[in-house]
Amino acid sequence: MKVAKAPVLRTVIYMMLSPAAILKTTLAGIPWFFSLAVSALAFALFFLQTGIDLYRTGQKQLVFALGSAGAGAVYGMTVIPLLAAAIWTILKIARTDKPIGWAVSSFCLSYSGALVYGLVGLSFSLLWGWKTSVAFGVTGVLWATGPLIVAVREMTGGNTVLSVFFATVAGLAVLLSWSVFGQI
Repeated sequence: MKVAKAPVLRTVIYMMLSPAAILKTTLAGIPWFFSLAVSALAFALFFLQTGIDLYRTGQKQLVFALGSAGAGAVYGMTVIPLLAAAIWTILKIARTDKPIGWAVSSFCLSYSGALVYGLVGLSFSLLWGWKTSVAFGVTGVLWATGPLIVAVREMTGGNTVLSVFFATVAGLAVLLSWSVFGQI
C-alpha cells in the first residue's frame, strides 16, 4: 500500500483498528505533520467537549469552551510528542532501533481512535446536547492504549510487559493532565 495514495480517513481508521499493520508497513511513508495533525485534532475535539460540558453545567463561560479547542490542539502537538520522546529516550537505553521520528509519529497516530470518538462525541454534544467529554472523550483516549502498546512493542522488539507498562504510564499521564485542565 502506498501511503501517498492512501486516503486520510483510511489511515486513521486502520490505525484505530489495526495499528500493527500501519506501524509495520506504512508509518515510514506517513508525513510527520499528518501524525501531528491527528493528535492535535483529537485533543482539540476532546478538550472542546470538556469545555462545552463545563459551559453547559454553568462552571465556565463560552469563551473558555471555545478556547479549550485551542488548548487541546496545543496539547496534542506538544505533550504527546514530548511523552513519546521521553519514552523513546528510556527505550533508547534499552537499545531500540526505531528513530525518534518514528516514535513521535506512532504515538501521535495512536490517538486516531480519540479523533474518531471526538468527532462522534462532538456531534452528539451539538445535536442532542449530551455531555460527552467522559463518554466519548475519555473513551477515545483509552482506545489509544491498544495502539500505544503496539508502538512500544515495536520499539522494544516484542516485549509485551514493557509495552503494557509504558502505554499505561502514557495513558495515565494524559488522563491526569486532562483532569487538571478540567479544574482550571
